[in-house]
Amino acid sequence: MTRSMTAILVGCVLGTTFVQAELKSEGILRIPEREGVRLPAVVFVTSSPGFDGRGAFYSAALQDNGFATLELDVTAGKGLPANPRDQLSCVFEALEMLAADPRIDPQRIGIMGVSYGGTLALLASSEALARHHARSRRFAAHLPLYPVCWRHHAIAEGRPISWKGMDRSVYREVTGRPVHILVGDRDGYDRPGDCARFRDALTPAVRPHYSVTAYANATFAWDARFGSVTYEANANHGEGGFVTTVADAAIAARSRDFAVSFFREHLAGP
Repeated sequence: MTRSMTAILVGCVLGTTFVQAELKSEGILRIPEREGVRLPAVVFVTSSPGFDGRGAFYSAALQDNGFATLELDVTAGKGLPANPRDQLSCVFEALEMLAADPRIDPQRIGIMGVSYGGTLALLASSEALARHHARSRRFAAHLPLYPVCWRHHAIAEGRPISWKGMDRSVYREVTGRPVHILVGDRDGYDRPGDCARFRDALTPAVRPHYSVTAYANATFAWDARFGSVTYEANANHGEGGFVTTVADAAIAARSRDFAVSFFREHLAGP
């Protein structure tokens, strides 16, 4: 399938308690060429390494199935901020940019991401946060991959964590669009069942919008190109420890196929 590819900069305001600064997020926009048809689109938010191959892995499969993709590096080489909500405006600006493209259907734009990008894809489902960081548009579907669920569980239960301004209201008022979390049961940041416990901590009115799939024997970043063992301060519920990554091609293929089927279901055209 023929695709057009464009390197872009997404301008957004990085707002913190101490500073308001303009941030330029780097992106790669790929649009399959189909005359006379407005395409669905998916924003893929990278993690701290930026364009490390994971976004291209999922984006290529989505493009083969007729989706435009925008692979977005919100850190742009500047490292992770102390609070991810400071970069929510970046993903919502990417949504606005795609919605303005005449080749894309503005009602059929989803978001997915890995690790830190998964956290942003999950937080973007909060209507309480979207009101502060977005204009009128909302994503039509959310697919967070290994988004460190223990932190989101703490938010849902109102327990303090290091992210300022995150309280119960974050997940008590949501956009109502479908959210599906993919996680491995050997994730070194989470303990087995943490993502399910996050979902179960949501209010009965909100919970039906959230689903979880846990892959057996999958580590954190099973879809990475290489395995690794690194010490992470946020591992093991913030107690610190070593996080093992095993690159597993079979599980990666399953999660890639899941991404395609999830967005085909929820971004289907009329």
